[in-house]
Amino acid sequence: MPRIPYAEKGTEAEEATAVYAQVEVEFGFVPNLLKVLGHSGPATQAMGAMLDNLFHHLSLTPRIREMAYLTVAKFNQCAYCVGHHSFFGKQAGMTDEEIALLGESGLTSSGFSEGEKAVIRFALETTKNIAASDDTHTELQKAFPLNQVVEIAYVVATANFIQRIGKNFGIELEQ
Repeated sequence: MPRIPYAEKGTEAEEATAVYAQVEVEFGFVPNLLKVLGHSGPATQAMGAMLDNLFHHLSLTPRIREMAYLTVAKFNQCAYCVGHHSFFGKQAGMTDEEIALLGESGLTSSGFSEGEKAVIRFALETTKNIAASDDTHTELQKAFPLNQVVEIAYVVATANFIQRIGKNFGIELEQ
């Protein structure tokens, strides 16, 4: 049960209504994360912009985006984000086995490329320690152009940001 009630559609802050409508068109429902934020119009608007950027404006492939996001979600034990992003990962071509390996075990898996392992390592180190090691930065920059290195950092930071909200408020996966 969430720590605060969801702002169901029709009860959200006035400034949140447009975000609810946009997300509902795209996903077919208003996610519980937005329903918690829906009590604050500015917070909902900021999250809507962040999600739009995450899903529509990065140059990363959806596979790399979801590897980074899911690695963070699994480390943070955020069932809400693992649930949603496992779906997105599968849409991006990831297998159940690959999703299961994201985390420490993915670093030694022959199923991931060196660049993908660098993404996993970066996501883990950044989530655990705030900053990744020099070696991890070097490996990431060998595998990706600088704009994508920055975008990987953006995805990892976004995942950690969203998960701090979700875990603090006990947001539940939609039925």
